[in-house]
Amino acid sequence: MCSVNSNNQNIWPLAQSWVSSNRVLIWCIAAPYYRYMSCDSRDLAAEAQLAVYQVISVLIDQNKDLSLTSRYFRIVFRTRCIQLAAGVALVNEQAATVAFQKEQSPDLHRSSELDEAVISEALSALTGRQRLVSLWILSQPRPVNFNMIANHFGIHIQSARRILSHAIKRIEGYGNQRICEDL
Repeated sequence: MCSVNSNNQNIWPLAQSWVSSNRVLIWCIAAPYYRYMSCDSRDLAAEAQLAVYQVISVLIDQNKDLSLTSRYFRIVFRTRCIQLAAGVALVNEQAATVAFQKEQSPDLHRSSELDEAVISEALSALTGRQRLVSLWILSQPRPVNFNMIANHFGIHIQSARRILSHAIKRIEGYGNQRICEDL
């Protein structure tokens, strides 16, 4: 836990430092939307700073661990990027905070254990190769693209796409099958 309180002026320098240390993450999140956004790289960095400031402030207000910053930053910043790409101004800062809070689980530790169980169950529907690729993707600290997957496994990009496409279809089908069984 951090001993910073939400009124402290240390949040802004912390946000600036976080943005300068996480430029790759910022660009990975913004990449799909960037060409539709009417901004340059400085504007994008400023938006990221605002988003991380908001995330840190909420985490401190809720007495949460600041190590969760990147997890929630992804949600808030992606929302900002989508809004900028769509030409929608963020009229009310509270809207982003509400979206951020909805994404949170009441008990983060129990939630992560639950996620592991759900992930394991979903991956059980996959073939061995699909499971191997999926587990590798999930174990990466940063988002990966098809080139990275193909390079890691020594396969063509089209093969990586096909493996993931079929894996997604299997997981979706498995989920629908379970829902029908439960009914």
